[in-house]
Amino acid sequence: MSGESGPARGLLCRGGVAAIYHYAPLHYLPFIARRAALLSKEKLRRAGFSENHFRSTSKRQDISRGFDRYVHLTLDAHPPILQAKLAKGFPHFEIGIPAQAVEQRDYLLCRFNIAKTRYFRGARQAPEESAQNGKYYGDFCLPVARTEMERGDLFAANYGRRMIEVLVEDEIPLSASTLLRFFHPDDVIVARDIATRLRVPYTIELDAGLGYVPRTAYRTAVMEALATAMQDDRWLGNGLEFDRV
Repeated sequence: MSGESGPARGLLCRGGVAAIYHYAPLHYLPFIARRAALLSKEKLRRAGFSENHFRSTSKRQDISRGFDRYVHLTLDAHPPILQAKLAKGFPHFEIGIPAQAVEQRDYLLCRFNIAKTRYFRGARQAPEESAQNGKYYGDFCLPVARTEMERGDLFAANYGRRMIEVLVEDEIPLSASTLLRFFHPDDVIVARDIATRLRVPYTIELDAGLGYVPRTAYRTAVMEALATAMQDDRWLGNGLEFDRV
């Protein structure tokens, strides 16, 4: 992304954003902890992960809409997709990254749900370019805020009213200030064991505000995947993906 202006450092923090979130299935934890980073789909492919590692309901849209080289984060804690996964008994966890750490990198803002929206460039109806929506760049099928001014306008128009995705190209490192939150006491126990064995410094907490009841079949599959991942650091998963269950 050469030739663009530098990141709007401090915009999110000044706007009251303390953390930026990513949500993942529990069995991804060893892969994320060993890398100490979140990787884009494109970079995960280069690392050797197969197509069945990715969510079947979003990977095609991310590619076709031009966003597979970005890590997808959100300003919203407990977004609807997380609540839906937990309601079905699928073990997931939250990765909270300090906003200041994100603002040390360049990033885009997008006010649309990239994977789910029915309105995009090439569809019957496409969002207009505006201060609220951002602009179309390159092969993106949705407008984004890219420059400092665009990000400020989009944030002011949408934060607290509509979802905003934060897009970081390639990868984003996870520092010792990263906070991992889990939604069941058993998941906290599992996570702390993994963190101890892999010697990662993240803070691990139970989020008592959003609990769930794990379905036995799903938890069994997750625990088997975690056991294999911890035994073999070269193992890149078995395609366990709850959108296919």
